[in-house]
Amino acid sequence: MKRKNIAFIIPTLKVGGAERVISTLSNQLNNEFNVTIIVFYKCIPFYTLNKNVNVVFCLDEYNHETNFYSSIKTHVKLLRKIFSTIKNQKIDVIIGFMTTANVYSVIVSKLSNATCIINERANPKLDDVNSSWRKIRKIFYPFSNKLVLQTNAVKEYYKEFIKPSQLEVINNPLSEKIISDLNPSLTKKKIILSVGRLDNTKNQELLIKAFANIKANGWKVNIAGDGIKKDYLKSLIKNLNKEDDIILLGNISNLENYYNTSSIFAFTSNNEGFPNALIEAMCFGLACISTNCEYGPSELIEDSENGFLIPVNDQMELEKKLQLLMSNTKLRNQFSRNAMRSNSKFRANFIAKKWKELIYKVCT
Repeated sequence: MKRKNIAFIIPTLKVGGAERVISTLSNQLNNEFNVTIIVFYKCIPFYTLNKNVNVVFCLDEYNHETNFYSSIKTHVKLLRKIFSTIKNQKIDVIIGFMTTANVYSVIVSKLSNATCIINERANPKLDDVNSSWRKIRKIFYPFSNKLVLQTNAVKEYYKEFIKPSQLEVINNPLSEKIISDLNPSLTKKKIILSVGRLDNTKNQELLIKAFANIKANGWKVNIAGDGIKKDYLKSLIKNLNKEDDIILLGNISNLENYYNTSSIFAFTSNNEGFPNALIEAMCFGLACISTNCEYGPSELIEDSENGFLIPVNDQMELEKKLQLLMSNTKLRNQFSRNAMRSNSKFRANFIAKKWKELIYKVCT
C-alpha cells in the first residue's frame, strides 16, 4: 500500500510542549508515513528530528503586527505558503497544533481536499487565546475531521460546539531522548525538582515560599525553565536568603540528568493543558507532589498511591507534603515504584500507535 503523506502545522519548533510532541510523533510516524512539518517562521529546531522528516519554513522571521491590515497580509502570506506546500507535497492528512495553526489547517484542507486533524493543548477555559480567536475557533473547528484533546475533562468542554464523534482523546507521548537516558542505577540526591516556564501559571513562587518555610535538612530545590518571572523569582529567593538552596537552572538540554538524580518532583501549576513534565518525572520514578488543577494531574496521580495531589495555591499543604516526603524514604520509594508502573501508556511507541490508527481512520 502506498505510504500516506502527512503534514504537521505549527507556529515554531523552538522549546515548548507542543513542539516536543510534534518532534516525537514525527520521529515515530516517519516509519509509517512520509512526514512534513510546516513551520510559520524560520528557526533552529530545539528537539532532534529524524533526517527523513521534511521541515518547511513559511516566512523568514516573525513580525509582531499591531496594524490590522498588516496582520491580515501576514495571515494571507502564511496561508498561501502552507497551501502551496500541501499541494506540492501531495499531503493526504494535515495535522494542526495550536489555535492559529488549527484554523489554517481547516482552511487549507478545504482548499486542497486533504483530510484535517487539529489539536488543542491548553486548558480551554484559561488559555491565552483572545476573544476574537475564541470566536473563530468555534466557527472553524467543527469543519475539521477530528479534534484531538489530551484529557477527557477537556473533551467535555468541546462537546458544547463540536459533535462527540469528531473528538478523540490522545495523551502526550513521553520524550524519546529523555526516556532513552533513564538510568535507575544512579543515586538519588536530596533534590526537589520543578520543571516549567517561569510564569504565573506554573506558579513556582508557591514552591519557593513553601520550601523557605520548612526545615531543609540538606535538601535543595532545582527549578528548570525560563520565562517572564525569572527576575522576580531570583529576587524572591534572595530576599528569603535561599540562594544556596534554591537554584534557577534556566532552559537546559540535559534535563534527563536532573530527572535521574532528583528524589522529589514538585508541580505547582494553577492550571494545565496536559502536564508533560509531570509525566516525565513519574516515568523517572520521582516521588511527585502536584496541585490538583484543571486539567491533567488527577488523570495521572492517584492521591497517596503514586503521588500526592494538593489544592491549587495551598502553601501550607505543600509544606506538609514536602516535609513528609523529605523525611520518609519508604514512602518516596513506594511512590517511585507505583509512578513508573502507571506510566507505560505514555511511551512514545504506544501513543504513536494511537495516532497511526487515527490517521488511517480519517483517511477511510
